[in-house]
Amino acid sequence: MDIQKNEELYNKLMSLVYYKVNEPIPSSTVIDIREELLSLAQQISCVNSYMSTHLIDLKNELFNEVAYQQFCLNPVIYGQTLEVVSFAKGQILSTNQTNSGNLCHLLHPDILRVSEKLYRDGNYAEAACNAFVEVNVRVKKIYQTLCPDDTNAPDGQALMNKVFADKDPVVDAADRSTQTGRDIHTGTRFLFAGAMAALRNPKSHENITIAKDDAMRRLIFASMLMFRLDEIVETFDNVS
Repeated sequence: MDIQKNEELYNKLMSLVYYKVNEPIPSSTVIDIREELLSLAQQISCVNSYMSTHLIDLKNELFNEVAYQQFCLNPVIYGQTLEVVSFAKGQILSTNQTNSGNLCHLLHPDILRVSEKLYRDGNYAEAACNAFVEVNVRVKKIYQTLCPDDTNAPDGQALMNKVFADKDPVVDAADRSTQTGRDIHTGTRFLFAGAMAALRNPKSHENITIAKDDAMRRLIFASMLMFRLDEIVETFDNVS
């Protein structure tokens, strides 16, 4: 569940305190807050159905329509809404920590370092993007260590295709003297290059939304790539 959206909603509710009693509130503000309260209610419905139902009731009573398209704040309901939204934040944090904690043992330490807090805070797209950026950073460091004379190192998909090239690769992902080894090496290139094209780059070009479960799947895949790199660099004394 998205803790960042919860905090944004709480801040919007707090801004209502500047309106005087019976002072009209812009209808766009009313619509925005009602929609976000409904979204929050839907988020927490699976963990606290009572609170979810109560939030919907508060949404419907928070603003009094004193004239057509003119709304004023209901001060009694306003206080209750702030309390419930604040309590919901604790519910979301607890749920995120529980759900992510069950799988954290599957994640590579470097992926945990760059993505865990973002994931726990509900920033799923950024957590997933950072994981694959970290994979790219590590492969680039390997490339620069083994090819120090190349001052124009490739990046992303091009980097992976060069490092794990079928002909004259920078790194051997397996024993290429056998057909099985060659297949593993080529498959490794496909895994890394595909991850850069399909999972890292889209976030760089457009604003995307990723659900919690999908984000965790991506973190696990990025971790798999990192663990694969751990195995590969064991053969090099000066590469990490």
